[in-house]
Amino acid sequence: MSINVARLFILGTAAWGLGVFLPHLPASSQPTSWQAAASSKSFVNSRAQLTGDLADNYSDFSFQYPGNWRLDPVAGKPGAKNFVKVERIMEDERGRFTQENLAVGWFTGVNESGEGREKKFKELVKIFDDQLKPNFPEYQKVSEGKTTIRAYEGYELKFSSFVKGTRKGDVYLWGRVVFLPNNDTSGKGVILIMLTSSLAPEIKGVADIGVKGELPVILNSFKLGL
Repeated sequence: MSINVARLFILGTAAWGLGVFLPHLPASSQPTSWQAAASSKSFVNSRAQLTGDLADNYSDFSFQYPGNWRLDPVAGKPGAKNFVKVERIMEDERGRFTQENLAVGWFTGVNESGEGREKKFKELVKIFDDQLKPNFPEYQKVSEGKTTIRAYEGYELKFSSFVKGTRKGDVYLWGRVVFLPNNDTSGKGVILIMLTSSLAPEIKGVADIGVKGELPVILNSFKLGL
């Protein structure tokens, strides 16, 4: 398996692999979750402009995201490393800073069931854990295990990080990586990479990722497949 640590892009062999380009790390008042949901926009994954690994490992999915979030104009285009990336940011005279974001990548090779599937997921988590550790200050793996996004069963990794001395002072980061296999025999699936920071006033720790703040708008609307 080939791994490009510098870019945090993980590329597997044809038999088994995964790929995602992780969200950027940090650089007003925010609407409540119900306000974000009321002004939401739609994203529907499409093969139209995909090339390379994204085209080869394509999955159908869709979701709603808050209208105040920014859609990465590069993701989902020729040569991109993610199907999509959306981000909630705050901006002031000191710069642009991440509050919450989500990127969607791909994986292949998880087509077993039962203990075999969980073993594969544990291998994926180990790959991500090894890559995240040197790239996030004071990185700590918090937990891993089975999870669900709506009715979709998957596996997740949660982690924390602490960045000292940013232009916004010391910032806590909390991340959640969720592997969701397609409901078929292809062995393919999508990776949801969520990153939150203490600059989002509703987020107080790793347990709040996708539960508080505005990420629930995405997760509660996420649809895998057509």
